[in-house]
Amino acid sequence: MSELIAQTAAAQTIGTRDRQEDAVVAYASDDGGPALAILSDGMGGHDDGDLASRVIASEMFSEIFIAAARLGTFCDHAPQVFRAALNCANQRLSHHIQAGRINKNTGGTLICATVLDGTLRWLSVGDSWLYVFRQGQLTQLNETHSFARQLDQMVENDLIDAQAALNHPDRNCLTSAVTGSEIPKVDCPDRGYKLAPDDIVILASDGIDILGPHEVRKSLRRTQAKSSAKIARSLLQTVRAKDAADQDNSSVIVIKMQRADVKRAGNWLGLRQCWNTISTQARTWANPERVRT
Repeated sequence: MSELIAQTAAAQTIGTRDRQEDAVVAYASDDGGPALAILSDGMGGHDDGDLASRVIASEMFSEIFIAAARLGTFCDHAPQVFRAALNCANQRLSHHIQAGRINKNTGGTLICATVLDGTLRWLSVGDSWLYVFRQGQLTQLNETHSFARQLDQMVENDLIDAQAALNHPDRNCLTSAVTGSEIPKVDCPDRGYKLAPDDIVILASDGIDILGPHEVRKSLRRTQAKSSAKIARSLLQTVRAKDAADQDNSSVIVIKMQRADVKRAGNWLGLRQCWNTISTQARTWANPERVRT
């Protein structure tokens, strides 16, 4: 059994939107099995983004959860497991689109992360974030797929002015997403990231972009000694305090690494959110209009 355990929690805020289009699943077992975190952000401004994100999150959870039950196989072949699960989720979304249950012009971003034997592994598509906070420093781990990333690289290469890049009308356009068709870009490293005691892993939808890395780091420095649930709530309280006129949905999943002799807390929250996601998915299949309203 690993000397580290993962404490997981998730939190969401709707912002100024009419509905919550982010779907989250946060789960950690008490028997040495993997912690599993999934976040999907439905494509904003598109019909049925809320339904798409729930299809993606629930399908990824079921596929990864089953695969992770065979721990040896999962550790040896995690990237293949992630990609197979993504293929299943994408096909399921396509099935609902073809059946007319979900609008064809929709989809979602995705981050799926697992922690097993003290190692973080992930797959991501789109512009949601995966951070690790270690000894006061915040590091982005995943590759984001949006035009914003390309603009920032152009700034670094002195090809465009920083202010022009920041105000570019296409800055928030995705260059990859899960839409039921071919996925242009997937970030799924072959090797995992070794975690240490007191590391804090953050999965976040782009709603927290209003904070920027500096304010995220500041919030984590202030709350790092607290539980994962309190860390998650504090981040979203900081988002709400901005009182932005056009605030997007914001969701975070926090995975806090602790030594095995520290009692885990907060996993019932993850189990409840997992159940809520799967229950919502079941209602979606039965009656999509009921869920949308």
